[in-house]
This record gives sequence, structure tokens and C-alpha cells, in this order.
Amino acid sequence: MKITKIETFQIETPRYTGQISGHVIVKVHVDDGPIGLGEASDSRADDLGAIARRYNELLVGRDATRITEINEFLRAQDFGSTVTNLHLASAIDLALYDLNGKVQGVPLYQMLGGKMRDSVYCCYPTWGVQVREDFEKTAGYLQRLVDLGHHLFRYYVSGDSTLDNEFLTEMKARFGDLIRLKQLDFSGRFNDWETALRYADVIRHHNPFHFEQPSRDLRVCAEFTKRMDLPVSLHINDLALGYEAAERGACTVFNVACVSGGPTHIRRLFALAESAGLRCLIGTDQESTLGTSAQIQLGVSMSNLTFPCDPMGPVLYMASPAKERIRAEGSHLYPPEGPGLGVELDPDKLNELTVASA
Repeated sequence: MKITKIETFQIETPRYTGQISGHVIVKVHVDDGPIGLGEASDSRADDLGAIARRYNELLVGRDATRITEINEFLRAQDFGSTVTNLHLASAIDLALYDLNGKVQGVPLYQMLGGKMRDSVYCCYPTWGVQVREDFEKTAGYLQRLVDLGHHLFRYYVSGDSTLDNEFLTEMKARFGDLIRLKQLDFSGRFNDWETALRYADVIRHHNPFHFEQPSRDLRVCAEFTKRMDLPVSLHINDLALGYEAAERGACTVFNVACVSGGPTHIRRLFALAESAGLRCLIGTDQESTLGTSAQIQLGVSMSNLTFPCDPMGPVLYMASPAKERIRAEGSHLYPPEGPGLGVELDPDKLNELTVASA
């Protein structure tokens, strides 16, 4: 199967919180076969035409069955785009798995070795309140989560540990066992481990599964992790960072995501974590339906996915270009059972969500 054409579409999907996220949808055409669908999640292209031209220059004529070779090739390219190089490589990786899965008549998870589990346990993001008057707004997100039959959430800290503690205490009193805290996300905000640890000590009694990204400095993360008896996760998007994080003891959990080069690349990070005796989770909540499918298909097939994960697009986004959303029940997401990504786009929905100027 030779690639004959790449199409790109810029769509926008509104989040329940009021934000608008962009996604670049790609269609990979071949000379004799189905169309492969992919997505550069949470990405806006000011230069969509340039992306399409570059994709076509690089990929037309290549063998669409050589997924790893193409992934290696694309990750070495500089697209000079407002969409990151890794996101653009990921979109094609998803599309090639979708294409080849359709040809073989099997879901993506089957191409990755088959299921280790039936679903992936996923959480909903909530953001740290800045003043006490914001409590009810954020509480409303948790009420919606419960109303939809879910319970797992993660919390981005506000920068005020006392306020965070008050909020989490009040939410536990209000919702009780209807909610469960997945992580306390520091988002790399601390420059020294002492401050990070003091902050953590105020709110750790809320019993999260783990702390996330205490600092952007691996040395600070290592000192924090050394003194913390709860798991600590870091965003890992390449092997070099993963090697250094493991060597320094900067975390106990790798947080990986398909946007960082696609399933082909992410599987290597899972393998690196396993060889270093570390655990894994799948991060980000940014994916629309195609991207969410890839995350969940990968998640059900990885043996060392031992922590709850973050993708919750079916709950976060109010619209999708797909005919059917990813199944989400009780904070568990289930992979589609159709071939490839198992996602079929709805032409009318895609047209409605497509940015006209793109």
C-alpha cells in the first residue's frame, strides 16, 4: 500500500469548562485500501496548508505498512509549525495504525499484542481555586462528574496550600465516597524541594494515588521523590528524558501520552520504565475521539500500566466529529472494538466543527 495523499482538517471542540480546544485531523489515503484517520490533539495550526504540503512531500509514495520506519522518519523532521513536531508525528502514527488495522480487520490493541485489561481507569481534571468564592464553580465540575456516573478526579493545585486543603476537605464532606482523588498535580511550579514538600505535607492527607510533576528541574524532583512516601509521576516524552529521570530517581511513575510521537514511540517509554522498575500511567485529557481511542487502545494492551490515567475527552468535550463517542462508564474508558482505531467520522459533524478559515 503506497500513500497517495494526506488531507488535514482543523477542528475546534468546546470543553464543558468553556474553553475551546483545537485538533488537527488527518486522513491518509493509499492506492488500494481504506482511509487512515489520525489526530494531532489539542493543537491549532496557523499554517494548516503548510502542514498538508509538508506531509505530502514527506510521505506520498511511502509504504503505509512500514509504521515504525515512518514514525522514526517523521520524528526527525522539523515542520516549523504552530503544532509541535511530536504532535504531527503522532497524528500520522495514529492514522497508519488505523489504516493497517482496517486492512487486517483488527482493533489497534490487537496490533499491540492484545488486551491486558478490558478498560482504562481514567480521571476528570479540576483546577485549583484561586479564591474561596470559586469553590462552587469548581464543585459544579465534581457534581457533573457524579451526575454522569463517574467519581475519579485530579486536582491542579492553586499555589495556596491552605485554600486547596479547605476546598478538598469541603468537597469530601459534600460528596463523601462518591468522589476519589487521583492525583495532586503540581504542574512543575516549584523551584526547590523544600517548598514543594511543605506544600505536599498540608494536602497529602487527602490520599491521592500520586503527586504529579513537582518541578521542571529533575534535581528538585529527585529530592522531593526521595522524601515522599507516595508515588511521584513525571511527564516523559522521550527516551533521553526517561533515562535521566530513572537514573536520578526523579520519579516512580512515567506519565506518557500518544501526543508525544504516537503509540510507536510511547511503547518504548513503557519498555524503558519497565526495565527501570518504574510504573506508568497515560496522561493528558486533551484528546478528541480519535486521540482518546488511541490512548485507550494503548492502555489496555500495556502490561505495566498500573496507575489510573488522565484521558477523559468523552466527558470533557461537549462535541465530537465522530459518529459515536468513546464508551465511558464509572470512570472507566473502553476501547472501540472496530478495526484500527474503531472510530468513524461523521461528515456533518466534521464539517460543523471545522474552522472555516483553515
